[in-house]
Amino acid sequence: MGAVWRLLPVTTLTLRQFAGGRTARLVFLLSLIPALFAAIYVARPWDVAAEGFLVDLFREMIVPTLLPIVVLLPATAAFGDELEDGTLPYLFMKPVTRARLVLGKYAAILLVAVPALIVGLAVTTFVASGSSAMPELWPTLRAMIGAAAVETILLGAVFLLVSLFIPRALLAGMIYIFAWESLLGRYLPGVRAISSREATLRVFDGLLAGDSELAMRSAVTMIVVAMVCLVLATWRLSRMQMD
Repeated sequence: MGAVWRLLPVTTLTLRQFAGGRTARLVFLLSLIPALFAAIYVARPWDVAAEGFLVDLFREMIVPTLLPIVVLLPATAAFGDELEDGTLPYLFMKPVTRARLVLGKYAAILLVAVPALIVGLAVTTFVASGSSAMPELWPTLRAMIGAAAVETILLGAVFLLVSLFIPRALLAGMIYIFAWESLLGRYLPGVRAISSREATLRVFDGLLAGDSELAMRSAVTMIVVAMVCLVLATWRLSRMQMD
């Protein structure tokens, strides 16, 4: 509990930064885009059950494209705004360790992205079900939320690290999402094997099928990679102090 309280000032400051700009609003608006596809599905249904529609939407659009963009926006803005405005040295003057800065920023990223994605997935499921079949879709919704949360944990750390190395991290992240995850990750086996999309879908498939071992193994791997990225981000921030 004490560690959480020590992170609170940095996290609160970053959340205000997100709320004061367009980041938080964009994240929530983007998370609701799948609900528009669900409304089209309900208005012009074809021979696909609601569960099949949601699974395909999650696998083909949300995981490889939409979710990474939702995470990319706050992750690159967390330190990116300070680097762009030249206010990062003022943070260094505070009696806060570099690890607390990184973890505080990371916590703010998760607090913005994860609730937005949960709301977006819940609204999408509700719309696609026509409200009457909602209880039947609870297992699908739970699997989507669980897999989305783990992917957010991974990509939040990855994009946070990238923002400390690359000045135009948002552009670099967009190129990565559309070239690596959305395009190459679909068709090239070598790329697919190491993409966040593939790892997330293993978590999703495991949760949906009740295979907790598959889901847990993939989730643990993703969380470990996220922890390594946070350690590297802390190291990079310490090096930037000496520049």
